[in-house]
Amino acid sequence: MDNNAGIGEASSVTDQNLDKVETMLHLNIESLTILSTLFVRDYSQVEGTQLINVSSTIGYAIAMSSITYSASKYFVSAFTEGLAKELEQKSAKMKVKVLAPAVTKTEFMKHAMDGKEFDYKANLPMHHTAKQMAGFMLELYDSNKVVGIVSEKYEFQLRDQIYPILDFREIQKD
Repeated sequence: MDNNAGIGEASSVTDQNLDKVETMLHLNIESLTILSTLFVRDYSQVEGTQLINVSSTIGYAIAMSSITYSASKYFVSAFTEGLAKELEQKSAKMKVKVLAPAVTKTEFMKHAMDGKEFDYKANLPMHHTAKQMAGFMLELYDSNKVVGIVSEKYEFQLRDQIYPILDFREIQKD
């Protein structure tokens, strides 16, 4: 399953539309968590099953003028990496992964900027097409890695988990 719903807010925190922020948080965090949980409950022991949640490169770095969006994607990345580790520890058959694209030429920026037309070539000359991103997702799907992320140089990389994993059960034993 590919969990790729999301919206953004491209303004400073002091200027952001709170109604839009609330909708973004419901979709980017709550809906993703609920859908992922339901999917894992039903399919975690089905051989060959994968859940790929879509985050963003700014789910691993703070993007000025999109701080709240970036924070929502931090949640997606941390939740997904944690879920991947949890299922691995439970010897689940399902694999959980996170795709972290950079700027992708879609309608996303237009909507994030409240309907203004967005010229990718003029404003963000480094970007990927949706077709390229679909190819990256297939690479992640076919790999044994947890994270597929686009680097600062716009190169796609397959990586092991990025966030550190703390298991407090192990700490309490010491």
